[in-house]
Amino acid sequence: MKKFAVDENCIACDACTIEAPGFFSMNEDEGCAFVSTQPKNKSEEELCNEALEACPVEAISFTEG
Repeated sequence: MKKFAVDENCIACDACTIEAPGFFSMNEDEGCAFVSTQPKNKSEEELCNEALEACPVEAISFTEG
């Protein structure tokens, strides 16, 4: 299962929170998104992959775990 992360390049555009709202959330104080829940199965992982693809600044990454 992939482990997702959001880095400092995030511009708080909400693309990830729209694509995968159960997994990505916005930190309003810091102005960037974060992974609130890691996927636990393939369908959840696919939602996170869609968020990764939607990110306009490629701030989402993953590691195989």
